Amino acid sequence: MTLLASRNAYIPRASASNIPIHAGLRSPASRIVPKATYAVQNAPALSEQLMGARKIAVDMFAAIESKGILVPGCTETDIDKQLFDLAAADFGTRKHWHQRLPRVGQNTIHPIYDKVADRALQEDDIVYVDLGPVFGDMEADFGRTYVLGDDAEKHKLNAALEQVFNDCKQHYLSNPSMTGAEFFEFVRKTSSKCGYEYANPNYCAHLVGKFSHDLEFGDDPQHYACPECSTPMNALGPDNQERMWILEIHLLQDPGIGK
Repeated sequence: MTLLASRNAYIPRASASNIPIHAGLRSPASRIVPKATYAVQNAPALSEQLMGARKIAVDMFAAIESKGILVPGCTETDIDKQLFDLAAADFGTRKHWHQRLPRVGQNTIHPIYDKVADRALQEDDIVYVDLGPVFGDMEADFGRTYVLGDDAEKHKLNAALEQVFNDCKQHYLSNPSMTGAEFFEFVRKTSSKCGYEYANPNYCAHLVGKFSHDLEFGDDPQHYACPECSTPMNALGPDNQERMWILEIHLLQDPGIGK
């Protein structure tokens, strides 16, 4: 069985300690769930507002863990419904700028737009959750991989994910003026050194901003850390404001493992 582990979060700016970083389908907000009054407070700078959204996303993932949402027997559909309810009832939003994405086991190898058969969590399993909630009008983007049980290969994969993410984040902090293409190549090589393939051939980082950054920036490769990006990562955006990046690490396990 081939598995993938995924993590994404804001890349800190070189000049600060922890700052924030996918166009997707927005899931229909049709469930009747009471909406909490949990919103980002207005702040003068876009970066501060995005940091407020990031903080709420961190709290949301802590709630996912504490409320026992990721338990054996739950299907991806079950998890998605619980994620929607949690976001609305506890964190005040029914808006998600990309599709809510819980992927379990073998389904983890499929990109966000792939249609996959619903899969249930097993006792020894791996699952990643990728969410793009919008708080007020600020986008967040946060992803984590979780391992259930004692499978050594799954735990090894998830440990490597943490290492690669931190190494790549530190490289960005030390080299903020590198181009998106240079950063993509560093992420690819760092993943390979840890024994895994970097699973996204298109980009390793993208922007977030005021909803909707997709409409503001579009598909211009200069706004992605991708092989075609010749723009320095720390270049200002079209509005002369600092661009806020999301680092995404997706590690693909050797297909021969588990066969």
